[in-house]
Amino acid sequence: MIKRELYLNQIRRLIDKDPIKIITGVRRSGKTYLLKSIQEELKNRGISDENIFLISFESMKYNKIENFNQLDEYIIDLTKNVKGKIYLLFDEIQNVENWEKSINAYRVDLDCDIYITGSNSELLSGEMATLISGRYYQINIYPFSFVEFLQYKNEMEKTEDYNLEDAFKEYIEYGGMPPIQQVAAEDKYSYLGDIYNTILLKDIVTRHNIRNTDMLNRILNYVIMNIGKNFSATNISKYMKHEKRRISKDTILDYLLYSKNACFIHQAPRENIKGKKVLQHNEKYFLVDHGFYQAKYGDIENIGSILENIVYIELLRRGYDVKIGIIHDKEIDFICTKDKEKIYIQVTYQLKGDETIEREFSGLSQINDNFDKYVLSMDKLDFSGNGIKHRNIIDFLTSDYV
Repeated sequence: MIKRELYLNQIRRLIDKDPIKIITGVRRSGKTYLLKSIQEELKNRGISDENIFLISFESMKYNKIENFNQLDEYIIDLTKNVKGKIYLLFDEIQNVENWEKSINAYRVDLDCDIYITGSNSELLSGEMATLISGRYYQINIYPFSFVEFLQYKNEMEKTEDYNLEDAFKEYIEYGGMPPIQQVAAEDKYSYLGDIYNTILLKDIVTRHNIRNTDMLNRILNYVIMNIGKNFSATNISKYMKHEKRRISKDTILDYLLYSKNACFIHQAPRENIKGKKVLQHNEKYFLVDHGFYQAKYGDIENIGSILENIVYIELLRRGYDVKIGIIHDKEIDFICTKDKEKIYIQVTYQLKGDETIEREFSGLSQINDNFDKYVLSMDKLDFSGNGIKHRNIIDFLTSDYV
């Protein structure tokens, strides 16, 4: 597997520093391998194997550790004869009940550097946030970016002579979930389905004791089918009635929250650009990886939504906070903010004719500030004009800048 420098560079700055390093992301997105890369990084710095402890709670070896008391007993026995600083790497730690009590105690009582991963974005909620407030650094890990996908082809498949556009077509078709890169093309969709079922069972159904798994699956199917479209619990409720199923809006919102916490879907709220007010309706949902859409529907006719999903996740990967924009009667696909930087982005498949150009550029032209405004498409010709920049999507995805 490839080294994921985007995340390792963040980690390197924090080795031997006080903050607890917390890595969150959807199941099978590469957290375990990143933890092993951190282990290798520590060894390369001259740290002895005897001082590094990588414990994966997905392994049968640690099945007997179910709560923080059992974890404490194990760690005390494991490290009692070790001299010098110890490095504790815990994989999928949410499987240990009240694990946060142990982590805080180790930080206080041991000379240690702590790294933890989990498949739930709510690792930092509740008591954990209180116990280590201001003492942690969170890293959100995502499936392969297009750049990482190309890196994989170069390093693992030894495919150096490839056409960039053909490679992007493959990326569009199957997505960037790391495990499927090792699977034959005819098995990729099936494997994605298996990953989806595992996320559904382990990170949503089991974690939240959901009994009506059929309803949860139907709701997620609706979300997958409607990526990048205006969305509301009312719409789902109407859809379910059409399917002769009844479910309350509160239950729908709970299921969506659980799916967000499992890092499977991401919610982009809507903001009125002129009034700078976040609106409480018609948000959009995007998948952590567009391959899940392709595995279920394989609908190339929906290429615009797929590209929008790819760009949205890439923006999150680059550290932007992303909202959907509204100005007058026009929608702006993405308002992206990071520190004091802000950019506006429209995404479309192709700028076919004056009508399409007018539609994609007109909303951006109504924004009266000095922040950069972009239209991204698959076109090779440059349609920039009137202060609005046009970029090819592949160029955007393979560059460090927008």
